[in-house]
Amino acid sequence: MGAIILPRLVQSRIETIASDFLTPKGMLAIDFSRPPGEAALIYPGSVSWRIFKNPIALFVGGITAVLLELAEPRVRAGVCKHTNFRSDPVDRLRC
Repeated sequence: MGAIILPRLVQSRIETIASDFLTPKGMLAIDFSRPPGEAALIYPGSVSWRIFKNPIALFVGGITAVLLELAEPRVRAGVCKHTNFRSDPVDRLRC
């Protein structure tokens, strides 16, 4: 299955929404393409980078991770006990 190609305007809007969601007002933006200190573990042309720079893939992966956390009782107990998930679930998605 090939990559899904969206119209440029739609892709731009999705990227803007994802960026606003992942970098709330008052927080510093993180440029993952230029890690501070050491070079990245994986080179920029790798499959990992192609996936990670796609905001839709990150959003779907984040939602999936949260669902999996809540599906396993021991993990769910740890999440509820050691995070602010109950009071601010959206903040948990930003992590």
